[in-house]
Amino acid sequence: MEETEKYLNGLIYNDRKVVAAIYDAFFPKVKSFVLNNKGEEEDVQDVFHDSLMYLIVKHRESPLKINSFEAYFFTICKNIWRRTLKNKKNRVMNHDSTYYIDKETDLGLFILEQERLEFYQEKFQLLSSNCKEILGSYFNGMSYEDLLQEYEYTSINTVRQRVFKCKAKIIQLIKEDRRYRKLRR
Repeated sequence: MEETEKYLNGLIYNDRKVVAAIYDAFFPKVKSFVLNNKGEEEDVQDVFHDSLMYLIVKHRESPLKINSFEAYFFTICKNIWRRTLKNKKNRVMNHDSTYYIDKETDLGLFILEQERLEFYQEKFQLLSSNCKEILGSYFNGMSYEDLLQEYEYTSINTVRQRVFKCKAKIIQLIKEDRRYRKLRR
């Protein structure tokens, strides 16, 4: 936790030593991820910088309370890169040379998506361990038949009911939170 505070405060106050330490510690991992997932050298720089900007904006807005800077930062980098790939794919599919998303708009949309993801993950953690396991498996592509065997339920209908009840519970947890209306817009 102390390391996280040091990194976040170093970013906010533009401490060159801390920023250099972040680059030394995390740039190689981000570079490897981006290059191994259809990226180029310049993409690595963009993803890394956009992720740092996201952290600065978020921490200034409301101090972040995260356990592992590395895990949180790398997740942000991965999400930004996936969003970038999705935008590139959309540009190709549209065949429209005027289609363009400027950096500020894109970062703003990413921040909103990241807030929604973090909100969902927070509510997901409130589920029972059984619901977390079942929904985790279901959302990762496990079929009802596979769930039936994996969790030893008596029938497909029982599995469907359990998935339905777990989904309903997370929806209830989300809608009961006052932040839901803000993030829904």
